[in-house]
Amino acid sequence: MSTSIPPAIHVVAASHGTDNPDGQRLINQLRGQLEGLSASWRPELRWHEAYVDVQQPSLSQVLASLPAGEPAVVLPLLVADGVHTTHDVAQAVASRDRTIAADPLGPLPDLAKVLAQRARPHLENDQLVILAAAGTRLEVGQQQIVQLAAKLQGLLGREVAVAYCAGAQPNVAQAVAEAGSRPVLLLSVLLADGFFQDKLASTGAAVVTSPLLPDVTIAQCFLVRLKTALETAGFMTPHDEVRSL
Repeated sequence: MSTSIPPAIHVVAASHGTDNPDGQRLINQLRGQLEGLSASWRPELRWHEAYVDVQQPSLSQVLASLPAGEPAVVLPLLVADGVHTTHDVAQAVASRDRTIAADPLGPLPDLAKVLAQRARPHLENDQLVILAAAGTRLEVGQQQIVQLAAKLQGLLGREVAVAYCAGAQPNVAQAVAEAGSRPVLLLSVLLADGFFQDKLASTGAAVVTSPLLPDVTIAQCFLVRLKTALETAGFMTPHDEVRSL
């Protein structure tokens, strides 16, 4: 891959997709934030909407529609690695020249800080704190959530357990049930409203926090991942960005 700095780069912001209208609105709002916050970046970024499931246009369709030879980066609007990143995104990226992928949020310190801020108003002495993620059968994604919980535990000064909505164990509903009479604080690490957020609300936990969006800090976290990918590929140097993250 050439390391020359291109005049413009296509950024395909690829979300999972949801049937929930509020979830769709929040993801669209996130894309708008990303485009606005990066407007002064150089090279110029040209933003595109795409999905890996549920909604259209698909990631593969969007990448195929881009002008041949122009560089592109897929920015997964996802919290952790899973089949959608290791298979869907990876396969789509491999199908096109001069195309790379950024990492999902993973255990970014600023993400842990956001979650800690949301947890503190609800903390009680005997409360069980559970970081609730969507879940994946892939160990790499599970480990990212575990690492995020460890960072959060350090910030809160108390134990933070991990549970998943699907694809991994322990299951959120089971974890809440096993707490018995002990109050549970479910910290949602889901991006937006949708099926999994509804599952958290139905567990009977004493407190269930809202999904991550809307929050400009979350948008800035995604831009950290984007900038790292662009610099690694040689599409951007550390001095190209005008506006500080």
